[in-house]
Amino acid sequence: MKCKIGFIGSGNVAWHLAHAMDLVGHTIVQVISRTEKNAFDLAKRFGAHHSDKLSSIDLTCDVLLICVSDDAIHNVIAQLPQNKCIIAHTCGSRPIEDVATVSPNHGVFYPLQTFSKGTKVDMLKVPLLLEASNNKTYQVLDEIADSISNNVRRANSKERLQYHLAAVFANNFANHMFEKAHQFLSENQLDFDVLRPIILETARKVQQLSPSEAQTGPAKRGDTETLAKHRDLLTENKNTLQLYNLLSESLNKK
Repeated sequence: MKCKIGFIGSGNVAWHLAHAMDLVGHTIVQVISRTEKNAFDLAKRFGAHHSDKLSSIDLTCDVLLICVSDDAIHNVIAQLPQNKCIIAHTCGSRPIEDVATVSPNHGVFYPLQTFSKGTKVDMLKVPLLLEASNNKTYQVLDEIADSISNNVRRANSKERLQYHLAAVFANNFANHMFEKAHQFLSENQLDFDVLRPIILETARKVQQLSPSEAQTGPAKRGDTETLAKHRDLLTENKNTLQLYNLLSESLNKK
């Protein structure tokens, strides 16, 4: 089944989902964004209508995907009229009830992936976590999801929030560690590129082993001499030293 799909939001999630859906034959009919230029830039790729006004929303589409930040969903929903269109948000941390007030046919279409515009992502490998208010709505969302991904799962609001929290540790916090490493090397006029192979190998290993099995390093080994040397290097940066001690202690307790 090929669907007519509208988007509210024109950010990274909307950009990647719209391109993936268009590629398999769904029709992108409209993009609405608070910034008209952003709406136009995305919509023009598909010959779709665009607008910066929610009042111009086309509710004749099969599915309306709300791809805005978590804290903006309530404001969007408050401006939509009552309708029977399938309306789904794409957030990991927000419950299905956030979109329940405007349509009996509502759900969640959450891609568990980090997206950046212009950076290619293999959507076939992206987990899509779905929830819906009724079986017919779920079936439509599931068919769309199956058309762009080989990893589609049903997840209720609590389970999705738990996945979201785990993803913050695995992605956001891990990337923050990369940032800390980059900052430390830059401050010492050293090249971050030297670390790129070990970063790739770390990610590769957890595709084959559990994180616990893949864990190495001085804290894991209980190498107190090396830990002390590292702490000496961080004496002038108390925040980073505190973080180093916290993480080392957490590793040492395992």
